[in-house]
Amino acid sequence: MQGQGGLIDTDELRAFDLVATKRSFSLAATEIGTSQSTISQRIARLEKRLNRKLIHRTTRRMNLTPDGEAMLIYARSMLAISEEARLRLSRPGLEGMLKVGIEDEFARTRLPEVLGLFRVQFPEFGLKFITGRNEHLHDVLRSHEVDVILGKSHSDPNGVALWEEQLVWVGHHSLHLKPSDPVPFISYLKPSLTRSLAERALVAHRRPWIDVAECSNLLGVLAAARSGLGVIAIGQNFNKTILAEVGQEAGLPRLGKLTYVVESNLAASAPAVKAFQAVLGEVAKRSTLETSFGRPMSQRED
Repeated sequence: MQGQGGLIDTDELRAFDLVATKRSFSLAATEIGTSQSTISQRIARLEKRLNRKLIHRTTRRMNLTPDGEAMLIYARSMLAISEEARLRLSRPGLEGMLKVGIEDEFARTRLPEVLGLFRVQFPEFGLKFITGRNEHLHDVLRSHEVDVILGKSHSDPNGVALWEEQLVWVGHHSLHLKPSDPVPFISYLKPSLTRSLAERALVAHRRPWIDVAECSNLLGVLAAARSGLGVIAIGQNFNKTILAEVGQEAGLPRLGKLTYVVESNLAASAPAVKAFQAVLGEVAKRSTLETSFGRPMSQRED
């Protein structure tokens, strides 16, 4: 279709679409709150612009010509694209996009709360995030695949320490472990900070163990524990499953604590980093902290 007047006007396309849909100039005019003559003028301009007759109109009927049938497909496509562009450009722009890595145990329990707070308090920022094991998060931070991570540390943490989490032994209620039994141990594949702490405690306690299952992710470790294969070490307040904390009668050694830490490739003063850290800090200070996370760093014992 050769045009004579440059770019097609969306008002003309909208008028044509309405007339074709309603099969009436008067109904099309009523739909958009204008006069029938205005609709007729727009259709006439469109036909002149395209140098094609689009509508065949008699005193009784109105039909699209073959060119009109073809043009209707293009008109609706162009109107849809125009509306999509209008909606996209009418949205408030984002001040920044933050790429975040979240440790598995935290992601499984508290991430929805953090994301909700972030969206409400800092709508000018967008988030792209991954979840995974602590070791993987440090890898993607070093490779600059993410800007900031919430990870775990055991001693002398880098970054900003937010709270401590006590590790505990948990297993299925059907598992009955005696002090004389070797510990059926379910763990992450090496390297794993949680696994290292658990093995160190077993060695110090001179308690033998058997590696009954190893997995690369939290879901696999939990599945093995739920099947009754053995016990796992997990943050005390992240055990939101059917697993139960192993009682003292099993004679298992007390496990250490892990510190949850925010680390970043960006400057601490970067607006997006400050926003994300502020949300994490708010979650860590909530009144449910004692029962949901463990004790914050500001309340820990020396």
